[in-house]
Amino acid sequence: MENDSTSTISPHWPTRWPKGSFSPGWVILLLCVIAGLLFVSLVVFGMWAAVSGEYRAFATTANNPAAMSPHVFVLLSLFQVGAEALIVAAILALLPHISRFSLRDIGFRAINGSVLGYAVLGAVAMILIADVGGSIIQHIDPNSVKPQAVEKIFEHMRNHPGDELFFAVFAIVLQPIAEETIFRVFVFNAVLRYAGVRIAALVSGVAFGATHWALGGTDAVSAGLLAVSGMVLCWVYYRSRNAYASMISHGLFNALSTALLYFAPKLAGG
Repeated sequence: MENDSTSTISPHWPTRWPKGSFSPGWVILLLCVIAGLLFVSLVVFGMWAAVSGEYRAFATTANNPAAMSPHVFVLLSLFQVGAEALIVAAILALLPHISRFSLRDIGFRAINGSVLGYAVLGAVAMILIADVGGSIIQHIDPNSVKPQAVEKIFEHMRNHPGDELFFAVFAIVLQPIAEETIFRVFVFNAVLRYAGVRIAALVSGVAFGATHWALGGTDAVSAGLLAVSGMVLCWVYYRSRNAYASMISHGLFNALSTALLYFAPKLAGG
């Protein structure tokens, strides 16, 4: 297979990039598809909200996510799951053409003990960075880290088992699958093809943290810690050569965060 890579690829990656992989035209096409799916999803959601009479509830919480009711959170989350499912499907459908690798070669392969080891190490690193690091920063400057919107939302869900179960499934299973497919499998590889692993991890991690900050779910300091955590997830994916590894790391981290929200909200910052 001919190597057309402009960067040095580590032997830990499956092979060198084939000629034509992640060509600008294909990458731009996929970005346009993602943008189009987001736009259509927003239009459909807006039309549904207007027809169903839910628009005012969504508009009220748009500027104050922490005041969101469980009902609104579930509806918004269902919309988000649907939109992300379309995006993930588009990425998985086009990725073999864009990367010139099969999905298996790009990391969707069987899980073994080594993969689980990387996943656990990644989860521990994320906990140390995001949770422990955030607590240390908050201890030094109590005003630097504010309670995340999700923490306030979870408070409203207490004593509503159905809503709590949905929250857990959404955070521990659905979000890691969608976000790792977008930020690690697509974004990380697209940059890695041309710029090398360090820059690829930086771009992927910053995009990961910035997205959470832009959506209003976290403050700037927490977004920065999430960006570093995103770089850790890039390391897990790159070293394990397995997309499921970073998904498991992400899911384990979210599982601990959810458990803290439920059993020890003060430790979680709630």
